[in-house]
Amino acid sequence: MEYPIPIHTDPSTAPNGVLLAINSRGQDLDDAYGSTPPGTWTWLHLAQKDTNAREWILNSSGIPSSEAQALIADHARPRCVQTDTGLLFVGRGINLDAGAVPEDMKSIRVWIEKDRIITVVKRRMRSAEAIAEQFETDQPPSSPASVLVQLFSQMIQRIAPLVQEIGDSLDEIQYSVIDDAIPTPDLTDLSRIRLRTVALHRYLLPLYDASTALCTAKQLTGSGSALTQATLTRDQLGRIVEELSAIEAKAAVTRDEIVSQRSEMLNNRVYHLTVLAAIFLPLTVFTGMLGMNVGGIPLANTTTGFLITTLIMLVCMGLTIGILRVLRWL
Repeated sequence: MEYPIPIHTDPSTAPNGVLLAINSRGQDLDDAYGSTPPGTWTWLHLAQKDTNAREWILNSSGIPSSEAQALIADHARPRCVQTDTGLLFVGRGINLDAGAVPEDMKSIRVWIEKDRIITVVKRRMRSAEAIAEQFETDQPPSSPASVLVQLFSQMIQRIAPLVQEIGDSLDEIQYSVIDDAIPTPDLTDLSRIRLRTVALHRYLLPLYDASTALCTAKQLTGSGSALTQATLTRDQLGRIVEELSAIEAKAAVTRDEIVSQRSEMLNNRVYHLTVLAAIFLPLTVFTGMLGMNVGGIPLANTTTGFLITTLIMLVCMGLTIGILRVLRWL
């Protein structure tokens, strides 16, 4: 099958807000905002910020008002809502744009009916582009539900390596904490991992709830393959959410261990300084008394005074060390 048109990748430059408009045969639609031709189904991939697209979604698409508002809302929490006329699915995918932070997750809003699927994005969504490319193969998506499930699967497949990378980074920090030969890592690195984990967990947990609702939607229950793929993807997402929870817990334990090690190191240093002060305190008092500018200082006029004083100081030091050992301070 010949690929009909290249998909527009930049929502800000899409003509009339249409990034992609094709039917089930992979053919470009002459009128993207027209009615669906009989005997086929259509996929419209629209730019959220475009005025034409927003106007059509709100007033001419036939989508219920609350769901239409959700499609063009600036901020939408991941969810799946079944209505009498269709299914609304809001998902999130990681940001793979050059120079972007992957945890700055992108939103995609999907509305599916029996004979059409409408996807709305604010920023470029590579998962949608990957599905569009399947229309030039011998096995294109077979239904709007199939497009939705494959979009969902593509998003999760791109998230998994990122979570694995975060987990590996935390494992390296944990290993350096255990291995005394490796310098203790800075808490900044650990805080960065925790922030990345929290950012992902914020969206993936409600996305998992949405995927659970998706697996019970009537649009999928009629398609065994779509339901199977959705269930497998939901289970994969569940493992990712569990891994993020484990990473958060391990990061907290690792931070406590680093703080504990640093506190123990500081306490040891203070302890050693205290012991040294205890050893030299009597000597300080003794030398201070000998240095007083008064008459009657012992050994002041003898040639062996320095030697005798030194011996006395060594004896005092030995007695002090002995007392500290008896007290088990050393």
